[in-house]
Amino acid sequence: MGHFEQRPLKLSVQASWGGGPLTPGMLAGIALILGGTLLFVDNLAILPFDISNAFWPLVLLVISTMGIYRTRSLAIRIWAVTGVVAAALLLLQTFHFIRQSADIVWPLALIATGLVLLVYRLRWRDFTNRVSIGSNSRGTTTVGRLQEAAIFSGIKRRVETANLEGGELNTVFGSIELDLQRAGIGNADRVVELEANAVFGSIEIRIPDNWRLQMQGHAVFGAYEDKTIPPRPEPGVILPLLIVRGGTAFGAVVIRN
Repeated sequence: MGHFEQRPLKLSVQASWGGGPLTPGMLAGIALILGGTLLFVDNLAILPFDISNAFWPLVLLVISTMGIYRTRSLAIRIWAVTGVVAAALLLLQTFHFIRQSADIVWPLALIATGLVLLVYRLRWRDFTNRVSIGSNSRGTTTVGRLQEAAIFSGIKRRVETANLEGGELNTVFGSIELDLQRAGIGNADRVVELEANAVFGSIEIRIPDNWRLQMQGHAVFGAYEDKTIPPRPEPGVILPLLIVRGGTAFGAVVIRN
């Protein structure tokens, strides 16, 4: 009978969160798990306070934190930081560390709006041309760089320019419909970036059939969808590329052709 060399048995286990960093979907799942845990503990009635009230502040905290790290828009980051502060204050109030009410959120929203206006330094005429509040706006533009924002309103815009330079689309409790089918990308690389952010709202962008699309957005309780039919260029032909970044919370960003 042969002799076997005795060696210590070693087990190595490697695990990762979804094979990579935390994704927006995973963060949403964590928020749901935390919310369910809070409701479960609250139903047991073992704590002296109502812990279930912490669910929505936690959701606001998750969404705002993602907004800080996943967007390039300075305006969205200001709103996101405001959301983090509001969520923290609401959590402290829920657990009776401070005595405040939910009314503190509205003054913070006003402060954030004022900061956005100061940072962008927009003149009132420029502000009314670019930002729609409480009213609908539609029309055609030939500008190369887009800057559209809809707050409690809707915007329909057709872009007719041969040299699209990108831009930023933001909507809060509103909608933006952007038609780029008559636009062109004229830079040397034939690549342009567009940021689209929707909070409790929707953004729909229509692009030409011969454009390529690359989406780098994220969604929390919403959708960030590519519904285009990919073009089939001839060998050696480089088609224009549109890169769409941003995020949505309780809303939708959809690209079609």
